[in-house]
Amino acid sequence: MHYIAFTGMLDEVRQEIAGGIFRGRPLMLSMWTAEAIKALAVRWAQDQNRRQYEMLRRFEGRDELEAHHEVFDGAAGDVLSGYSAVTLGLIVEAKLSRDSIPYVKDDGHFRALVFAFAEALSLEFIDPSTKRLYERKAVPPPPLPEPIKAPAKLATVLTIGAIIKAYIQVKQKAPTGYTRKVVRCLELFREMVGAQTPVAELRQRQVTAFLHDICGLPSDWATRFDQGEAVAKMLEEEAEEVMGPRTFNDNYRAPLKAFLRDARRDYGDEGFPALIVDGIEYTGGRKAGEDTQRDLTMPELKRLFEGPEFAAIAQDIGADAAYWLPVISLFTGARPRELCQLNPQCDWGKEGDTFFLLVDEHTPAGKGVTKTVKTGETRRLPLHSELVRLGLPAYLERMKKAGSDRLFPGVRVKKGNPYEVAGQAFTDFLRTIGLYDDTAPPGRQVKGLYVFRKTLITYAGNRGIPTWGLTGHKPEHLTLLQWQSYHSSPAGLELVKADLERIAYPLSIPQRLQGNC
Repeated sequence: MHYIAFTGMLDEVRQEIAGGIFRGRPLMLSMWTAEAIKALAVRWAQDQNRRQYEMLRRFEGRDELEAHHEVFDGAAGDVLSGYSAVTLGLIVEAKLSRDSIPYVKDDGHFRALVFAFAEALSLEFIDPSTKRLYERKAVPPPPLPEPIKAPAKLATVLTIGAIIKAYIQVKQKAPTGYTRKVVRCLELFREMVGAQTPVAELRQRQVTAFLHDICGLPSDWATRFDQGEAVAKMLEEEAEEVMGPRTFNDNYRAPLKAFLRDARRDYGDEGFPALIVDGIEYTGGRKAGEDTQRDLTMPELKRLFEGPEFAAIAQDIGADAAYWLPVISLFTGARPRELCQLNPQCDWGKEGDTFFLLVDEHTPAGKGVTKTVKTGETRRLPLHSELVRLGLPAYLERMKKAGSDRLFPGVRVKKGNPYEVAGQAFTDFLRTIGLYDDTAPPGRQVKGLYVFRKTLITYAGNRGIPTWGLTGHKPEHLTLLQWQSYHSSPAGLELVKADLERIAYPLSIPQRLQGNC
């Protein structure tokens, strides 16, 4: 009986499509008002009422009439009783597809429509159907309504904010390491262009102005924006540091280009214009690669770690960050902020005989810390045997037992960043021992802790040792699924550890003061 009912529904859909009833592209369901959703549900239920009435007038088979009644009665009853929305949800999906209304099944508007349809079916179809089929009463159907024009009216006010919201929802269903950049770019675009701007009024000059203006934003705009500071206010100030050309191209121009292309494809018939970013160049005051540091030579590494200054740090009870941060950086190649934000309560462990650090922005953060992982991907960093010898696991265990939620609790957190103060202290140390150099050409400078990331990659690369398992740079020969499995599996951890142990710096690093590892 259910098969007969569904077959009948499909036939009706084919007839309506063949009749060319639908014109244009209705507005996406997530942009409908509650009143429009209720009106659509009532219309569908009344359509079912009128359809049954016509079947009775044509003396169609009792079996088919009862099948339709039971399908809708059971489906609506399941929803209204809280039992299940599966069957009615499938029917709603079929009707939305028939009416060419775009929708997202996990969206709240879809669930609202399913419930509204259940309510409407109960009043507009099930009650009169019961009277006709089982009480033998003549219940006339409601008259045909005037054509619903609400979606067409809503389509005229389709806004940039609504399209960006729908676009972000789709992207976040299958997130990648790039998703966060897309979201940040479009949040900023929406803020600067205006969320309520109708798509038909968006102009190329606004896109060009946006890309030019953001070159003057301070590099920490996102953190300040999250704290409630207005973008317009940030643009008025003369920022000490703005984004660089690579950030401009990768984090803003590229995702905006993809959004404008997709929006034109999906909403072009609703007025979204053809817009481009090609030819809009970076206008900030920074140069490509100006912050890129070189690797340290072996004599420089010896001066740093075997000199009297670092020996004094090793014996200083209060110098945990000054000692461990450069040592860990040298043997992991990790980004300094990823290290400073580690939570000793959850961001390290041991698997088999291998100790590891866990780089994960989703584990609990320390007080005042805003966790961030540049790629957005979780990875485990095995500890080199030299780090174990120097006592890092013992230090981590001591911090855990002490209840510390940061690797270096003695270092001040600045605007959610636990690295900035510690990083400046190391830069000062480089100046003290004569290794700091900010006068060399871009790519040849030595200015801070990132120098160790370049040192490990260069030292290993010169010896044919792969480092992508440590640095978080996915190699081209691995798919995203393989890459994630590699970082989470015991076998992957052992492979990275085996590669890491091949890195053997000819250094004699002094051990931390005994009892204060």
